Amino acid sequence: MLGAEVPWIEWPLSAGEVPDTPVILDLLEFCAKAVGEPIQGAYHSFHRHHHLSWNRDAGLARFVGDVNLLLRRNAVAYELTAAGQARRLLPEAIANTIFGALFQTGDAETDRFLEAARQRFLSPKPEDRQDALEKLWDAFERLKTLEPGANKRVQADALLDHVAPPGSGFRKALGREASELTTIGNSLRIRHSETTQEALTSLDQIDYLFTRMFAFVRVILKGTGRGG
Repeated sequence: MLGAEVPWIEWPLSAGEVPDTPVILDLLEFCAKAVGEPIQGAYHSFHRHHHLSWNRDAGLARFVGDVNLLLRRNAVAYELTAAGQARRLLPEAIANTIFGALFQTGDAETDRFLEAARQRFLSPKPEDRQDALEKLWDAFERLKTLEPGANKRVQADALLDHVAPPGSGFRKALGREASELTTIGNSLRIRHSETTQEALTSLDQIDYLFTRMFAFVRVILKGTGRGG
């Protein structure tokens, strides 16, 4: 079963070669799906053994606790959730912003993009974090069209006018940031894959762009009464 679900891991494990971190986390998730706590019951004198029962929740909680203790002691920025799923740990300020955000845009598709972006951003897998960035930019583009207006530009301006008074310094700053984020999405390989677009080359770049866009989107959500 392990070979089928995690084919990129060597089994039995090699004593001389350490798998990549995402592969180790896949192995931990695989184990977490199977663990449980054996509960010793009454003694059966004829067969000379105890009856055993199986407590899935207690075993999973113990396994998650043991794994997370090892990760913390070795300063590894990942953890298993109570359900046994691996996720990376974020700086506290960023984690509070992302975990605490509410998505109530009134548009189910926009909410879906935002929630998918949040969940994938926590994944230890690089491809999931790239996908998180794409979902967040998709949500940004949909947000621009939620206000009434004759076209997308008018709708986007109306959206920002709800966040800050027209003509104010902060409103102008929001306009510049929205324009810059749009340019980034069109010039870098985030939502599209044309040969003219520049690929992101590191996870640090993905993290930077995600947190920058998420902060902007959250301000828009709070300023227009759509969550945040």
